[in-house]
Amino acid sequence: MLSSGALFTAGELAHCHSRPDPYASLAGLFSAKEAFVKALSSLGGAPAHTFPEVEVVHGPAGQPRIQLHGPIAQWRLQQGLAVEVSISHTGDLAGAVVVLLAGPARSGVQTP
Repeated sequence: MLSSGALFTAGELAHCHSRPDPYASLAGLFSAKEAFVKALSSLGGAPAHTFPEVEVVHGPAGQPRIQLHGPIAQWRLQQGLAVEVSISHTGDLAGAVVVLLAGPARSGVQTP
């Protein structure tokens, strides 16, 4: 059995445990990470990464964002990719959609 540290960062665990239904929140985060991996696999060439390197953080209004760490973060910058995520969970179901957006080619400018 995997430990939760193999899947989630300390920040993700803290966020989910502060929510009314921590398990539904964890399922939503897992869905977002899985959706990111599947979207990324369509591109090819990405470096190996672990789930904790794909962190789901939340903006001031609670909106989810994907924050990457390590080599996958550098690769995303080099590719000029933006990552958008939507997470939904209710009852026993959770799902997420991740869209990778390629910015226009600009000489020497990296899209954050």
